[in-house]
Amino acid sequence: MSALRRWLTGHPRAADLLLVGTLIAFDVLVWADYSTDEGPLRPALIVAQVAPLLWRRTHPWTVLALVSMLSLVQGVTAPPDDHTGGLFVAFAGYAVARHARPPLSAAAVPLVAATILLPDLIRPWLGMPPSTDDPGWSVTTLLLLLTVSAGAWSLGFAHRRTHLFAQRLRAEQERSTRRAVAAERARIARDLHDLIAHHVSVIAMQARSTAETLPEEPGLAVIGTSADTALTEMRRMVGLLTDEHDGPQPSLAHLDRLAAPARAAGCQVEITVPGRLDAPDAVQITAYRITQESLTNVLKHAGATTVDLTLRQAPGRLTVTVTNGPPSRPRPPAPPGSGLGLIGMRERTALFEGTFSAGRTPEGGWCVEAALTWQET
Repeated sequence: MSALRRWLTGHPRAADLLLVGTLIAFDVLVWADYSTDEGPLRPALIVAQVAPLLWRRTHPWTVLALVSMLSLVQGVTAPPDDHTGGLFVAFAGYAVARHARPPLSAAAVPLVAATILLPDLIRPWLGMPPSTDDPGWSVTTLLLLLTVSAGAWSLGFAHRRTHLFAQRLRAEQERSTRRAVAAERARIARDLHDLIAHHVSVIAMQARSTAETLPEEPGLAVIGTSADTALTEMRRMVGLLTDEHDGPQPSLAHLDRLAAPARAAGCQVEITVPGRLDAPDAVQITAYRITQESLTNVLKHAGATTVDLTLRQAPGRLTVTVTNGPPSRPRPPAPPGSGLGLIGMRERTALFEGTFSAGRTPEGGWCVEAALTWQET
């Protein structure tokens, strides 16, 4: 049922056709209980009242007006106990509350009640029997009709508010995701700046030193000057991205320092690294950031638990795996995460054409694994 509901939500025209078909089928079943011979008038009125509901999303007031007028005709011409026309008017009143702007949409309440009530007042004038033994103008009937009309309007208005809230929530989530991606890319840019700045500085220093030794090669001085200019421009561009400073350049040699906050919070952190890491600096920085975010998530969602941090290296590949166990003691559930940390880790892994996965373990914990690749030279 939930799958059908999601499908109908994504296909509003199909939902409209299903509603119209259901209402027509319902009215046909009710019509079968009467033995009157009205010819084609009644089926024509049924279709004429229900068909406008296909456009209730875009023209709710027009649909309500059409359905109300045709319901009056049916109320006057139908058998005395047939009140199905009021059902169509109630749906049209709901559509006004759902798709038209308040507070003007509240005018649908008296209009729906009057549409259902008027046939009881008109039939005696035309010499026709009333629809019920209770006079249509009685206070009890009037209050009942107003209650039903107000209920249909309230339901539509509540659905409208829920829909608008869901739209705003989705828009805010999209904005948050874009901000998180931009912030993570800016952070990556700072890391790349640290890497590139080191190598370009070496180029500039060697070019100037060689130029002093070989003054007959003026191009060497130009190389040094160009390298200095490149460093200045790069710092300016990174400054435009963000003004945050993360301190010293991160390194996998500092994993113990990175795990210290988790250990201080009661986590039992086991670190397994290969004897020698020769991955490029950019790969190591990315692995460090992924590990940092993973440990932050452990503290946020699991608290004091076991953590297994493992690095595995193969030619042209470095794999980071952070696995934590379930909480060691009951704890109140953490607020739902935004998923922005996972987005950042996925973005970083994608830079190295790697693979990223995150999910629950059979033991009730969580596992994050990122495999970073590069071309061996």
